[in-house]
Amino acid sequence: EPRRTAEPAESGGLFEAANREFESTESGSDTSDISEELTTRDGEGKAPGETASGLKTRPEDSALPDTQLQSEERPTSTCSSSSVVGEVVKTMQHFMEKFSMDLFTVTQAFLKNTGEVETTLYFLQTGQRLDGYPVWSREDDLELQKDDERVRNRLIAKFGAENVARRVAFRKS
Repeated sequence: EPRRTAEPAESGGLFEAANREFESTESGSDTSDISEELTTRDGEGKAPGETASGLKTRPEDSALPDTQLQSEERPTSTCSSSSVVGEVVKTMQHFMEKFSMDLFTVTQAFLKNTGEVETTLYFLQTGQRLDGYPVWSREDDLELQKDDERVRNRLIAKFGAENVARRVAFRKS
């Protein structure tokens, strides 16, 4: 039976939904206080049946119950390998429990920090990036898409060349 191969895996779909939300709600104001900004949204973008309870979410756990679940749900997923997806889901659930935050807030933190686990963890703990640079906003992403050397140089001055290169790669993935 033919299946639609363009359909993303569940966590990919969540990430895309949160990314659309990031793109539509991001303002130019200070984004360091995301908990206040986002807690009123009360978990928009959660997939049906997505819960953090009942699953082992500590990174040291080697069992991947959510990975098996996902591979049964979508056997022909064209997304990244199920073990990578499983690790991402486990990490997000771990952060949700550790910081008592909903899926939407944790996903937004990942988006603003280019999907980097260590940087996102530090950001959720302190409200700042580990490297001292600001978090990415929707406006910054729009600027990044422009083919303008002056704009690119301004972003490099703001975020550092390495972070700009990482963000370009992240936006393409």
